[in-house]
Amino acid sequence: MIVEPDGRVHATAVLVGDRGILISGPSGSGKSSIANELMRRAAGRGVFAALICDDQCLLQAISGRLVCAAPASLQGGVEVRGSGLHRVDFETCGVIHLAVELTKPGRAIRFASDATILLEGVSIPHLILPEQEVEAACRAVEASLFQAFWKK
Repeated sequence: MIVEPDGRVHATAVLVGDRGILISGPSGSGKSSIANELMRRAAGRGVFAALICDDQCLLQAISGRLVCAAPASLQGGVEVRGSGLHRVDFETCGVIHLAVELTKPGRAIRFASDATILLEGVSIPHLILPEQEVEAACRAVEASLFQAFWKK
């Protein structure tokens, strides 16, 4: 994940419940689709969910937490590939608790229970998942954030 000097990153960010997820990857890798699906699944469970931003995110460390904000020109819009930009519920910023990096399937990491990434000087849990696998990515994100890890 490449963070520009001004804190800008090519990514999508979403809130599910009280957890923020930052999803990065190349164009067409499924960032917006995963965010849309996470919001749809949360709504089906009666859980709050909202987009922070799609395509461009502004990251900043504040009091030891990674905060993501949407550029004003992108607030409330999410891409649906083949259809265009659509309006969704959104928050202008949120604290990020998990970074998801989408990559080619051969580079994805199957078990990443203790992996972290340092963004803007803040260490957060990090999943490296195969691009274009929306359902599997949603399951991995939900398990990572909302289920306890099993230890032998």
